[in-house]
Amino acid sequence: MVTTNAVREDPIEPGLDGPDTNEAADRDSHWEDGYWGPGDTDFGTATPPRFAFADPHAAGLFHAEGEHVTIHNRGGDSAAAVLFLDGRVELRPLGPGEAITLPGEDSFTYVQAPRRADGRPVIYGGVWVHQGRAMPVTIPIPSEREFLAQRYLTPWSADWVGGLAGCRLRDPAEDHISYQYRSGGTTFTVRNAGDAWIAVVHRTGTEYSVVECGPHERVDFPVSPHSACSDVFSVVGLRLDGSPGRGPYMSASGTVHPGWAGRPGVATAYGSVVIMLGALVYSALPKRNLYLAFSDRRRGCGRVHR
Repeated sequence: MVTTNAVREDPIEPGLDGPDTNEAADRDSHWEDGYWGPGDTDFGTATPPRFAFADPHAAGLFHAEGEHVTIHNRGGDSAAAVLFLDGRVELRPLGPGEAITLPGEDSFTYVQAPRRADGRPVIYGGVWVHQGRAMPVTIPIPSEREFLAQRYLTPWSADWVGGLAGCRLRDPAEDHISYQYRSGGTTFTVRNAGDAWIAVVHRTGTEYSVVECGPHERVDFPVSPHSACSDVFSVVGLRLDGSPGRGPYMSASGTVHPGWAGRPGVATAYGSVVIMLGALVYSALPKRNLYLAFSDRRRGCGRVHR
């Protein structure tokens, strides 16, 4: 895993599109009440509660491995994580768009939805960390690779066989997708001025990486103007019309079984840009005015998955 730049170009100003301070403080002070955790009468008992289960794929949850294992919530609803560590238990919020970093020590983490109306705790799945690595579990939270393949066409998707050949093509100008590159330069930029998430599949030689780019963000890729190996940047959009999956479930015998992801929808793409020896070889995306690239000095961080 390496890093690249991802900059939100249109940040929300303080006080806009959000609760006022008192509402936010009240919400934060009571968020634990709806989740299963330390202090509850059904937590830490000899007989575990009768759990209900929900689909982590549908909720937009995934875990990623880098320097530390992280759990991400890319869905629209709040969740919570209860961490079991050596001698202590922690309950942490995981709101929409948020991520939590798990400690480097061995741990097991349940990710959960708010309790049902009848009080039953709702579990999405778990992440077991041993010696800094995520280990297999019965009811897993999807990996980042699985999450990306479910949302986009990626090199590890089952339908990647023709690259972008079988994709439903979208108009990049209509969706406000563009790129920036100056001949001989060392940085290639994809800008997403639209309102939907996209991803960029970068191929150099036989190596692939994938990085997401959110609405009103940009992603910067380093390129070598002296490399005879072409850099191919393929911009893909969200899949359409997939079928739902199923969350974990409990059989009549009381055994908990893992769920499964739904059928990925039709892949969409905006096209590719090819650069070799510091020159533009091919482009299917509109080019943004370079003056804006040089006048924009803001920087941020995004993730690349290889």
